[in-house]
Amino acid sequence: MTRTRFFVLGPLHAQVGGEWLDLGPVRQQAVFALLLFNAGRVVTPTSILEGVWGGDAPPTGTKLIPPYIYRLRRTLRAASAGPDGPVIDTLRIGYRLRLGGARIDLGDFDEAVERAAAAEASGDLAAAAATLAVAEKIWAGEPLAGLPGPYAQSRRHHLLERRVVCLEHRMELHLRLGNFHEAIPALLALRTEYPLRERLAIMLMTALYQAGRQDEAVHVFGAFRSRLDAELGVEPTPALSAAYTSMLRGGLAAPSGPIPR
Repeated sequence: MTRTRFFVLGPLHAQVGGEWLDLGPVRQQAVFALLLFNAGRVVTPTSILEGVWGGDAPPTGTKLIPPYIYRLRRTLRAASAGPDGPVIDTLRIGYRLRLGGARIDLGDFDEAVERAAAAEASGDLAAAAATLAVAEKIWAGEPLAGLPGPYAQSRRHHLLERRVVCLEHRMELHLRLGNFHEAIPALLALRTEYPLRERLAIMLMTALYQAGRQDEAVHVFGAFRSRLDAELGVEPTPALSAAYTSMLRGGLAAPSGPIPR
């Protein structure tokens, strides 16, 4: 059976049987993204207008919406994967996207995270880390890249936070496995990408300390504290300060905890 696939963990796009679908200009894509994340639920025209245009909605208001829905419905119908393909319904109070047998890459990511959590719960930390690495490979860049509107922006922020939390947890698993030398390059790269993530700073300090590079671990703390002060005007949290104190006392151990979902 030919199956429709939607991709949101990067630029929004769709595929049916290996063929790419044209979801139209960015506003139309943003309308579809809102329907996609609310699949199976009725979304009112007002919600679409506010989610896609925000405060920039034109005077025509919700009259903008039906042409976008018509074009999206026509695109899905033309590339239909059969009776089990995705469909946009028009109801009395709004619109509803029914996915049918379609898949979303976010669902693949969620399932990989669930498998990793199950492996960790069974005590197989190596399998959990490997499965989280598989989950990371599903990503293709910034989610919903380039789509306008407050709804897409909110979803983008939420998804990016989920990604970095899973990246952090994979690093935690490596530290718990004692893979300190292997974790250091990845943690250094992540620190460059997310310079104000305290959890990453603590893990990098831990990996360096456990790898016998205490001077570098101390430098990480000092540099992070200076950056917090310069950019946010705040002091390190108790958790970071406690990690630093533990390191100086010779007792900085790898963090532990279940995979955040």
